[in-house]
Amino acid sequence: MAVSYPKSRDFVSAIRAAEDGSLDFAVIVTVALDSSNSPAWKLHLDEAIRALRPGGLLFVQGLPDSLPELGVYLDGLLEFRYWIALESTLQSVRPGLPTVHAGLLLFNKPNGRFDVRQARFPHQRCEHCQRPLKDWGGKAHLMNPSGRVISDVWRDLPAADNYSQLSRPVLNTIFDMLDLETRDVARPNSPIGIVGPAEGLGPEESMETDVSIRTANRARLSNPVVQTGSIDLGVRAAPPAGQLCDELTDVVQCGDAVDVLSRYPDNSVDLAFADPPYNLDKSYGSYDDELDKDRYLTWCEEWLTQYIRVLRPTGSLYVLNLPRWTMHHANFLRKRMHVQNWIVWDALSEPRGKLMPAHYGLLFCTKHPAQFTFNYQDVAAIDSRIYCLRGSCLRKRKMNKIDQKEALTDFWWDIHRIKHRRDRDRHPCQLPDALMERIIRLSTNPGDIVLDALCGAGTTPLVAAKLGRRYVAIDVDPFYADLTRRKIAEVSREGVLRRESLRRSRRRYTKKELQLELRDLAARLGRLPTPEDASAHSDYDAGVFFDAFPTWGKALKAAKLETRAS
Repeated sequence: MAVSYPKSRDFVSAIRAAEDGSLDFAVIVTVALDSSNSPAWKLHLDEAIRALRPGGLLFVQGLPDSLPELGVYLDGLLEFRYWIALESTLQSVRPGLPTVHAGLLLFNKPNGRFDVRQARFPHQRCEHCQRPLKDWGGKAHLMNPSGRVISDVWRDLPAADNYSQLSRPVLNTIFDMLDLETRDVARPNSPIGIVGPAEGLGPEESMETDVSIRTANRARLSNPVVQTGSIDLGVRAAPPAGQLCDELTDVVQCGDAVDVLSRYPDNSVDLAFADPPYNLDKSYGSYDDELDKDRYLTWCEEWLTQYIRVLRPTGSLYVLNLPRWTMHHANFLRKRMHVQNWIVWDALSEPRGKLMPAHYGLLFCTKHPAQFTFNYQDVAAIDSRIYCLRGSCLRKRKMNKIDQKEALTDFWWDIHRIKHRRDRDRHPCQLPDALMERIIRLSTNPGDIVLDALCGAGTTPLVAAKLGRRYVAIDVDPFYADLTRRKIAEVSREGVLRRESLRRSRRRYTKKELQLELRDLAARLGRLPTPEDASAHSDYDAGVFFDAFPTWGKALKAAKLETRAS
């Protein structure tokens, strides 16, 4: 295999020796370099970029504390693809959440195709109901027998130290994505990639070692340790200047976030939360969700500056965004606050792409390094990952007192995005109540003030009110401001929020039945059936399939699994 593994002393010279545009990929382990020496690591990155071919891939391993600065630098030179979150061995080295998060940036060089293949992790099953741990929404017949396509959150590898090294299981997964055997055959006489420095690579672990590490780590996760020490667990001194009058709390205001916040005094809120538009050209009504990069980041920094100003010294700031923007926010905030955790919300929205996007970055920042409200004991224990998240399984487990727990870390995989239309309002990015409930319980006490100046459908103030907190909600769109007011009023009046039932007419057949019909037909024909085959040899006319599915390819999804397996 034509891959070079230079040591630290030879790393720069090895990259420099590569001809311009000659490498398919480079994997740089920053913890084996001097990440505090900015000119030095920029030299490494610049040389790697020069040596990559158009479309070539650059992987950069690092820690969430330092990796954002590198990512911001590379975002001006290459095309950002993913911040891959690596679940690693458990650490409790800071006042915030116990951490398992190490990062792996993936960029590609412009003017070339983004060339990776779909790698897969084996399916895992719930230890109680034996159904797949991943909730396939009733579509288990569409599961590929060779495993599930990996996302940008890697939780299924053997637990290993990816903070001071890049473990071999992670490196092997990178190689699976790169399809090295195919690349090596195509270019047998020249190096196709550089990995290093070699001192930053973990040892070749045996299966027994992998299992023992994972078992030990799971045992630690199953015994939550409540963070204590200098952290304020709810006992605080009298708040500093910045008390809010009644007219400024428990209110939903319509207007520009920066303009409205300018009327609030310094040090006046206990928790500030933001889930800004992700600049993906979604339909928000009054807001333009397709700004150029610099304008979008400038806008974010304007309201972040106001957030920092109005936050009390014991308060906390949470910012949710896509990883590309989160690394810019982290780089901005680390110069002004203490970034306690880059929390990884593992929340796959839809299965698409060769590396499915599931990673949402949630920054947890405080004004003081240790003295802040942090009620970890209230949220520390969560249901074990050996169980699925299906409501039916959960109810049976609780009824039978099967309730194994593990500790909450900075990987949040146990909260789903809102999947069903019946549970959401007319908003493109509505958050689940459970996410906001965890954040509010963790970082506030009853009576504290919770701010969301980009409140959208109003999840933050609604949950805050339910939990006995005061709220300040702001949105630029009159529709969403009014929607939030109406929802809060309904909950205050009736104690529950009722959404209109969305009933759909029932078909005489289900999509699953049609997909299985085509799967059986494929088995009989020995190939994928055409619409003409369906009309001639199945119990349904081809038009039935086109009524149920947007494309013939969607109808053939189960059939494709059949033909691949045979």
